[in-house]
Amino acid sequence: MLRMLRPGRRIPTHPSRSFSTTPHRSNDSPALNFRSLLSALRAQDDLVDITQPASPDLEIAALTRRVYESHSPAPLFHNVTDTDPETGLFKILGAPVGLRADPATRFGRLAIQLGLPQNATPLDILEKLIAAKHSTPLPPTPVPASSAPCKENILHGSQIDMTKWPIPRLHPLDGGNYLATYGFHILQSPDKAWTSWSISRTMHVANTPRTIVAPIMPGQHIAQVHQMWADQGAKDTPWALVLGGPPAAAFVGGMPLPAFVSEDGYIGALCGEAMDVVKCETNDLYVPANAEIVLEGRISTTEKVGEGPMGEYHGYMFQDKAVPEPRIEVDCVTYRRDPVVPICVAGLAPDETHTVWGAAISAEILDALRGAELPVKMAWMPYEAQCCWVVVSVDVERLGRMGIKKEELSRRVGEVVFGTHAGWEAPKVFVVGDDVDVTDIGQFVWALATRYRPGADELVFEEADGLPMIPYMTRASRREVPNPGKGGKSVVNLLLPSEFEGKRPWVPGSFEGLYSEELKQKVLGRWGELFEKK
Repeated sequence: MLRMLRPGRRIPTHPSRSFSTTPHRSNDSPALNFRSLLSALRAQDDLVDITQPASPDLEIAALTRRVYESHSPAPLFHNVTDTDPETGLFKILGAPVGLRADPATRFGRLAIQLGLPQNATPLDILEKLIAAKHSTPLPPTPVPASSAPCKENILHGSQIDMTKWPIPRLHPLDGGNYLATYGFHILQSPDKAWTSWSISRTMHVANTPRTIVAPIMPGQHIAQVHQMWADQGAKDTPWALVLGGPPAAAFVGGMPLPAFVSEDGYIGALCGEAMDVVKCETNDLYVPANAEIVLEGRISTTEKVGEGPMGEYHGYMFQDKAVPEPRIEVDCVTYRRDPVVPICVAGLAPDETHTVWGAAISAEILDALRGAELPVKMAWMPYEAQCCWVVVSVDVERLGRMGIKKEELSRRVGEVVFGTHAGWEAPKVFVVGDDVDVTDIGQFVWALATRYRPGADELVFEEADGLPMIPYMTRASRREVPNPGKGGKSVVNLLLPSEFEGKRPWVPGSFEGLYSEELKQKVLGRWGELFEKK
C-alpha cells in the first residue's frame, strides 16, 4: 500500500531568492503550470504518489515503462534514492503524457495539458493545435525574479555537482544517465529575432560536475541556431534547459514548427494567456517563471564529447558507440522548492515520443494538406507504428468532384508532406478513404491488408530529406543507403478505384456498418441484460 507523503527536510547551502509578498495568480492552469498539472492528474485519479524508495538506476525507468504499457496512472516518485540531501534535487514524474486505460478519456493526460477536457478526441487535439498556429501570437510576459518560483534556489559554478544528483539510467544499454528526456532547450539567434524552444535528449557526462551533452542534428532548429553563433565566430552559444516547465510549453517544444517561428508566442496563443518568463542569471535568455528546474550555460561551437547510445522512439536499443556532439557546460542552476523532473522512457509505443510528438506532427501535416486545398479530413500518426507512419483520411465525395487520379494524389500529398519540417520526421504516408477511422489501428490494418496492391500503389520519394534515426535506413549498409537522412520515404495509396470517382459500392461487414439504427439500438438496449454479469 502506498503511504501518504510527508514533506522532506532540506538543508540549503546556497543563496535563496525571496518571493513577492503578493501571490502571483496567473499561469495556474494545468497547461501553463506543472504543479497544477500534478494536482489535476491526482484529482482525476491519474497519478500515483509513490513514497517508497525507488532507485534512479533502471528501477524508476522499469516502473515507468510498465505504466506506459499497462495504461496506468502516472507515477510520482517522492523518495528517489541518491537524492542530493543538501539541495533536494530531485523527485521524478514518470509517463507525464502516457495514455489512460479508460477509452472515454484515453487521451486525457494529453488533452488537459492543452487546455482541453479530459474526454477530448484526437481530432479535438489537432484542431486546438492548428487553431493556435493561425491565431495571433501572445508573447510571454517578463516578471521580476522575486515573483518567479524557479528562482527560489540558485546554484552557481562550483556549487553545482551533478554527480550528486539522481539522474536516471533509463535503458540497460544506454551510454549514460539522461537528465532531460522531457525537458526543452532554449536558444536565441545572435540578432535575437528567433527564439527556439526544442526537445532533445540530454545526457550527463559521467564523473563531471557540470558537463552534459545532447544530439544537435542537422535539420533541427537547435542546430540551426547553434550554427548561427558558430558562423559569427562565437566560442559558445548561450543556452538554457527547462525541466518541469509549463506542460504546453514542453509539448510545443517538440512540435515541428517552421524555422524562425518563436515557440514562446505560440504557447500563449495555444493557452489563451501569455506565459510568464524571467531572465536567466547568466545570459539574456528568458525561461518560464514557474519551471521546476532551469539549467543555464553554454554550448561549445568547437568542443565535442561522446553522447549515447540511448533507446529511442522507434522501439529499439542498439549497442552503438557514442557519437561526438557539442559539449554543454552548466554555469547556473535555479529551481523551485522540492523540484520534480518529468521523464520519458522511450521505447515501444505509447510514450511521450509518440503521444506528444505524433500528435504535433499530425497537426502540422493536416494543416499543410488543408492549405494545399487537398480533400483531406484527418491526418494521424498511429502510435503503434512508432511515429513512422502518417495516415491521411480523404473526403471521397470531394475527391470525386475534383477529378484527381491516383498518381496525382500520391504525388501532391508527398510533395506537401515531405516539403514540411513535420514531413522531415514522417517517413511513410498512407492515403485512405474517410470510411476508415485513422485513429483506430484495427480499421487501418483492415484497409492496408485489403486495398493495397503491391507494385501499383506506392510512390517512392528517394530525394526527400528525413530524420536520420529510422532503423531501416541507419542499419542498412552505406552501399545501399549512402545517407540515412535522405530518401526512404513513400506515399501508399489505400483508395480503391471507385473512390476516385466519389463512389463507395460497399458497406463494412461490422455491427456498425451492416445494421439499421433501429436494430442496433434494440441490441444495445438488451446488451446488459444478456451479456453483463449479474
